[in-house]
Amino acid sequence: MKDFSSSVDRVEANGLILNCDYQQLLKNFGFHSFKSVWQYRCGETIKKIKARSVVRIKARNHNKVRYLYLKRHNLEHVGIRRLLTLFFHKLVVSQGRREFENICDFRKHNFATLVPVAAGEKFIRFFWVESFLISEDFSPFISLEDLLRDEPEFLTGRGSETRKRILINEIALFLQRMHQEGFNDLDFNATHILLHYENGSDVPKIALFDLQRIDRSRFLNFRWMIKSLARLNYTLPYKIFNAEDRVYIFLSYKNRSKLHVWDRLQWFWIKRKTARIKRHTDKMMAKTEERKRRRLLER
Repeated sequence: MKDFSSSVDRVEANGLILNCDYQQLLKNFGFHSFKSVWQYRCGETIKKIKARSVVRIKARNHNKVRYLYLKRHNLEHVGIRRLLTLFFHKLVVSQGRREFENICDFRKHNFATLVPVAAGEKFIRFFWVESFLISEDFSPFISLEDLLRDEPEFLTGRGSETRKRILINEIALFLQRMHQEGFNDLDFNATHILLHYENGSDVPKIALFDLQRIDRSRFLNFRWMIKSLARLNYTLPYKIFNAEDRVYIFLSYKNRSKLHVWDRLQWFWIKRKTARIKRHTDKMMAKTEERKRRRLLER
């Protein structure tokens, strides 16, 4: 199985950041510059929206089939952040490079995440940038979202209660350790959690992907737990995770067996934040549906 948590040896050349383990594979595709990657038009389109697109690329290496994912971030205005790079050279402003750096930082702290293959960025005029990230397929890990959709009986069938509690505890401990190490994933939710169960084990290995938005500022870090657990709480389906399960996530994060007075206040805060996320999401979805309806009427 691929190593999902070791440090990454990297090299920078021709505007690209390359994982040293993948240099030959990238050469086989002719990926030697930002332009050569950006203009690549083969592969299977997985996602395409205004801001970005994702293409899956089938690669053959040493008689083995491997899959790479090319995530392109289309033209983005970075504004004053571009000026700040003149004084703070380590400041990263493009989405593609930022995610590559976040993945590498996670791995330095022994957190499992994607295998980063390459990243690149190109500034178009001064305040605009295009960027990309190439990563490898994260199998045998699967997303928690896919597991809940495709195999709901795994956590709802006979004898699944213990398995569900173990899963909840492992996710909570992963989040707790992440916060202790100074990482706050602003998109921590069921969609971005990856799981791998080894044969015969009920204890999953946990990993994360989609690490574009990582906050390292410890200012107001007491709110990290509130916001992270609220996002997770909102994205876990109520048909599978009941109220007791949700409290257990909170207790596992805090290493407690029951709620004390301060815990009850924090849990109330988490539920309020969850409700706000729901209202905001519902509002945004309603706006999207309204725009679709208007476009249909205009045809």
